[in-house]
Amino acid sequence: MNQAEIEKRVRGVVAGALDHPLEKVLPDASLVDDLGAESIDFLDISFRLESEFGIEIPEDEVWKGSFEGVGDDPAAIAERVERLKAERPGFPWERYPLASLGPRDLPRLITVRTIVDYLAGRLGDGVETA
Repeated sequence: MNQAEIEKRVRGVVAGALDHPLEKVLPDASLVDDLGAESIDFLDISFRLESEFGIEIPEDEVWKGSFEGVGDDPAAIAERVERLKAERPGFPWERYPLASLGPRDLPRLITVRTIVDYLAGRLGDGVETA
């Protein structure tokens, strides 16, 4: 399985869970801001991902995404946001007050791509990168 196949499957899961047409579920769409996900939706998506990929996802692990290990440290969050900005130029960064971005804001940065990256790491050697 390659990353494009993972992305296609993740987009289908997210579209189904959030009741959106597939064409609206883009790789850089914020699950919260663009697709209207709420906390209960994250549980539903997680369960659906487990079924789709035949893996168990520890509670909240997939949602840590690109911020795993930064904790509440504002400098660590800012550093990680800067790296994400370089990696994901298609994400609408202008929406977010990056200077004051805190741990409560991080779920707003979760995208389909965040989930794909997590799953690619979890599925390991069987994943081919594009």
